[in-house]
Amino acid sequence: MANIATLLKRQLRAYFHTPMAYVIMVAFLVVAGLSFCRPLGQHLGEQIGMGELLFGAPYFWVAVLAVIALITMPLFAEERRTGTLEMLLTAPVTDLQVVLGKYAGALVFFLLMTTPTAAYFILLKAVAPGMAALDWTPIFTGYLSLWLIGSCFIAIGMFVSALTRSQVVAAVGCFVAVSILFFMDTVRLVLPGAAVQAALTYLSSTQHVQDFAQGVVDTRPIVFYLSLTVFFVFATVKAIEARQWK
Repeated sequence: MANIATLLKRQLRAYFHTPMAYVIMVAFLVVAGLSFCRPLGQHLGEQIGMGELLFGAPYFWVAVLAVIALITMPLFAEERRTGTLEMLLTAPVTDLQVVLGKYAGALVFFLLMTTPTAAYFILLKAVAPGMAALDWTPIFTGYLSLWLIGSCFIAIGMFVSALTRSQVVAAVGCFVAVSILFFMDTVRLVLPGAAVQAALTYLSSTQHVQDFAQGVVDTRPIVFYLSLTVFFVFATVKAIEARQWK
C-alpha cells in the first residue's frame, strides 16, 4: 500500500506540475456550468428533477469523456516516450503496484475535478428555491453513476495509454472507445436484430445515467462497471508485462 500511495502522489504531482491540469479543470467546470444552466432556461418557471439538470445534459457527458481521454493519455504513453517507464519498472515495485498507483492518481484527479460541480445544486437552491424539486436522492445517485462510469473509463484510457508511446494516439483511442461504449444505444440503430439492439441498449451508459439521474439504483450496472474496471486494470498489467518481454 505504501508503494501505491507513493505512486499516487507522484502521478498527482505530474498532473499539477503543468498548467494543463488547471486548464482542464477550469474548462470542465465552465462546460458543466453551462450544461447545468441550459435546462433552467428551457423550463423557466417549472419544477425540474435536480438530478437531470446536470447528469441529463449530453454536453456534460461529452466533456467528461474528453477529460478522461486527456488525463489518461500520459499515464504510460508519456513515460514510455521519455524513457522513464523502464526506470519505474526496475524500481522495487511490482507491475500491479505501478498500474494501481497511476490509476489511483488519475481517479483522484477526476474526483477533485467533478466534486466542485455539487456547488451548482447548492447555489440553485439558494437563489431559486422553487425552481427545482427538493429531492437530493437523484443528485447522490447521479454522482454515483458519474464516478462509476468515470472509474471504468479511466481504466480503459489507462489500458490504451499502455499500448502506445504517443499521447495523441492514446487520447484519440480512449475517446473513441469510451464514446462508443457510452453512446451504445445509438449504434444499435444501424444493426439488425431485436436481441442485438436490446443488448446494446442495456450496455449503453446513457440508459444507466437516465435511471441514476432519476434516483433509480440498479445493482447490475454497478457490477458491470466494476467488472470492466477490474478487467482493464489487469489488462494494463498484462500489456506492461508484454512490453517488458519485447
